Amino acid sequence: MIRGSRFSPVALLAALAVVCVLPVPAAAGPDGVVPEHDRPRSNKYEARIDEMIGAQVPLEVAFRDESDKPITLRECIGGKPTILVPVYYRCPMLCSEVLNGLVKALRDMRKQHNYAIGQQFNVVTVSMDPKEHGGLATEKKAAYVGEYGDEAAAAGWRFLTGTKDAVQVLLDGVGYRFEFDKMLKEYNHPSALIILSPEGKVTRYFYGIGYDKEYPVEGPEVVGPNGKTTKPMTTLRLSLVEAADGKGGSLADRVLMLCYRYDRLHQGYSLNVLRVVQLGGIVTLVLVVGGVFLALNREKLLGVFLRDALPYALGLIIVPFFGLVALILASPDAAMTLSPKLLVPYYVVAGGALYAWHRSRARLAAAAAAGGPNPTLPPEGTA
Repeated sequence: MIRGSRFSPVALLAALAVVCVLPVPAAAGPDGVVPEHDRPRSNKYEARIDEMIGAQVPLEVAFRDESDKPITLRECIGGKPTILVPVYYRCPMLCSEVLNGLVKALRDMRKQHNYAIGQQFNVVTVSMDPKEHGGLATEKKAAYVGEYGDEAAAAGWRFLTGTKDAVQVLLDGVGYRFEFDKMLKEYNHPSALIILSPEGKVTRYFYGIGYDKEYPVEGPEVVGPNGKTTKPMTTLRLSLVEAADGKGGSLADRVLMLCYRYDRLHQGYSLNVLRVVQLGGIVTLVLVVGGVFLALNREKLLGVFLRDALPYALGLIIVPFFGLVALILASPDAAMTLSPKLLVPYYVVAGGALYAWHRSRARLAAAAAAGGPNPTLPPEGTA
């Protein structure tokens, strides 16, 4: 009985080890980039950008302007190249950085090139939160038009709100995927600007939170007058000029930043909470394993443990490994889609069965050592 209780943590340790090594959702690196192969792809509305160059946005979808009056995208675009800015006005994290970076770039364009909102192009900021209203939009508009420094821009920079269906139709139409986190009560969404032609077609996407620099674009290299070969580049202003003629394309650099992982206090990405939990699980596992080994060593049972219990724990790990190898050989495609989380029920069931078998074995050994009756046989005098 005592012997069985000594080894009872083994199955639990094996299950904890599996939980600790389960993968966590993609997190951005220190430069704010979520690697392409780590970006979520399973859910239609997970936060990401699916570029749709050349797609036509639905121009007749009705939204509400800052005064809560109905307005269509066609009216907002007004026959000019337009910057579409998806945000939500009560966002506590990344949205303000997106708008701050945009207004800085637009202010520089007006001062350096006399290229201004409402004259050569328009801006449409739209909230993805259907619960927001014109009052919030009015506050945001006043703040950012004031920061821009030109009151005439008010007619060309719209801050819209709309119904859930209207927002979804628009953002699906430009490949902008977002989701609402019910636990945090916040929207997880990427930071991006979408450039639209005067006819409402998507011509380019800009990522990140700074838009006042040159960006390499996909295309053949350019040979200059001096014979030097350079990569084709663009800026936010040049992309608007190209959009006026219906031209556009993809940027070579794509920095996808996700809103609810962004740490605005440190101007970057904070530690992913799930990684912290995972690290805590690993530390707990190490401490528990160390405690078990110390206890066994103190009571001179370490040799017994290594002889009896350790092979069972290794068997729990080796069996699914060979099962996975067999699955890879039989069907590589099926193996690639296999989730590690499927191992959790395996370890729960297999660990429980192993624990029950081990306790039964320990009881038999204890009964034999005491010279008592075999508990598997009926008592004397019974059939």
